[in-house]
Amino acid sequence: MAALSIRPCPNCGSIDSSVRFVEGDFRVVTCVGCRLTFLGNPPPEDELYEEYYDGTDLNAANYRADSPDAAQRELFAINRQRVERIGRMNPGGRLLDVGCGRGQFVRSAQEEGFEACGIDVSQRAIAYARERFGVDAQVRDLHDVARSGETFDVITMWHVLEHFVDPFDVLRTVRTMLAPGGLCVVEVPNLHSLKFVLSKTKWEGGNHPLYHRTFFTSATLRRAFSDAGFRDVRRQRWSYRVPGRSGVFEQVKRGLDAAGLDAFLDVTGRQ
Repeated sequence: MAALSIRPCPNCGSIDSSVRFVEGDFRVVTCVGCRLTFLGNPPPEDELYEEYYDGTDLNAANYRADSPDAAQRELFAINRQRVERIGRMNPGGRLLDVGCGRGQFVRSAQEEGFEACGIDVSQRAIAYARERFGVDAQVRDLHDVARSGETFDVITMWHVLEHFVDPFDVLRTVRTMLAPGGLCVVEVPNLHSLKFVLSKTKWEGGNHPLYHRTFFTSATLRRAFSDAGFRDVRRQRWSYRVPGRSGVFEQVKRGLDAAGLDAFLDVTGRQ
């Protein structure tokens, strides 16, 4: 059997890496030099993200605080908290949500006074965002937006950065798209979360390497921000309050977040 071809590290370019996770033909590896963990043999993109949204056409009317749909109710609550926290750091202004999907966050940001818009590569998702939520959403490439000269006061990426083959180029590009003092907000899965620590050698949960290309820790994500030229880089402790969860659950989540062991990482930086 022919050996799998593992790509160089997208951060430092080193060709030396060790296998960390195996799932089918996929090899998630860690760079020997800079310690970044990434997918060593990503599949072709093609229609990948049209399939990502296939078969999950949600009822937009259920995106509300009292929704009968538990998943929609939870996402509504999380997005409201995201917008409130961003608003405290950067009140109002022009906001771009990169990888906006069906547009729920863009809708929440609009309702809180932001001039919000979104971009995504999925035509299916953007059609949903425009038709069901009535938001300003377009099928556009990030670099195309950057070339247009448009600038934004806030750029958000919620579980998007890990999908890019070269997230470091993405962060450099995003910084050029921000107005002076503008804010970049990124949330990604946390490779040092308790879930991943306990799983050891088995890659489990929603972070499937079919879609994810880079697996960040707090250290590697903050370093990526700094290397891209952002200032005031911070890990935010943004544990979310979720409807229907017990007080004990919320306390455990806050404790895990404080210890850097929660499922997700939130990092911000300014232009």
